[in-house]
Amino acid sequence: MNLDEDQGDMLGDLEELLSRLADAQKRLILMSAKSRTFPDNNTLQKIAALALNISAVEALISDGQSRKMRPAKAND
Repeated sequence: MNLDEDQGDMLGDLEELLSRLADAQKRLILMSAKSRTFPDNNTLQKIAALALNISAVEALISDGQSRKMRPAKAND
């Protein structure tokens, strides 16, 4: 996939996805905190999976922003 094509739209889509992922993770963490018990393995795995996905989306956003700031080369 080439982020240079429709980069503005793609970055906006990634920002929205990042927000949804972070919100889902926050809900799980707050739910776990309110229960005052140790979260079950399934909840912990969901929180961890969301953290990995959040990191991946943040990396794509960062890459897209850095590409946007530097001039494109002929072989990019």
